[in-house]
Amino acid sequence: MQYGNKSEHTRSKCIKCGQCCRRNSPALHQEDLPLITGKSLGRNTLILYRRGEPALDNVMGTPVLLGREMIKIRSANAGHRGCLFLDQHSGHCSIYGSRPMECSLLECWNPDPLMNYYQKNRLTRADIFPKGSAMDELICMHEEKCPVTELSYMLQQEVNAPGTLREEINSLLAFDDSFRQGFQEKTGAHEEDMLFYFGRPLKELVRPLMDFM
Repeated sequence: MQYGNKSEHTRSKCIKCGQCCRRNSPALHQEDLPLITGKSLGRNTLILYRRGEPALDNVMGTPVLLGREMIKIRSANAGHRGCLFLDQHSGHCSIYGSRPMECSLLECWNPDPLMNYYQKNRLTRADIFPKGSAMDELICMHEEKCPVTELSYMLQQEVNAPGTLREEINSLLAFDDSFRQGFQEKTGAHEEDMLFYFGRPLKELVRPLMDFM
């Protein structure tokens, strides 16, 4: 397991150094739902990682392909893992009083509480949007038409036999783009909101998926 460094393992309490917040942002669990419904966490602060998508495992510290979807707090900047709510100057959490469960359990000197909880009760969009609602139906439609697992399969086939599925891959990427554009035009959703509703565009997953092959 890759967790912390030697100096952290000699601690017995949090010194609020902010190092854990700089490494990665927390995944959300069902216990964190009130943070969303109570607006402590706006949807524009969250990002969805879909089933089959590469994502960094907070405990192991290495990328994995997800077996189920995961909702996390976004990173502060593209290409960085640090949590959006970390104050870069003070090193303190700007939502400490309303922090997610993983943050409450995280002890850099003792990873056991987080390790035992990490895979349990992961929050999903189904916990947020009522079944049969307009948003639920759009999510289901997008998952049916633009699954990450299908893109991954097509890319693998293309690697094995170049040119065979290039058209199908381009059509899938184009449909995903069109779906997102249509949703934004009808709802006025911002780019940050889209990362929560439907995750990253499929075209942005091509390289990360290829890196797993």
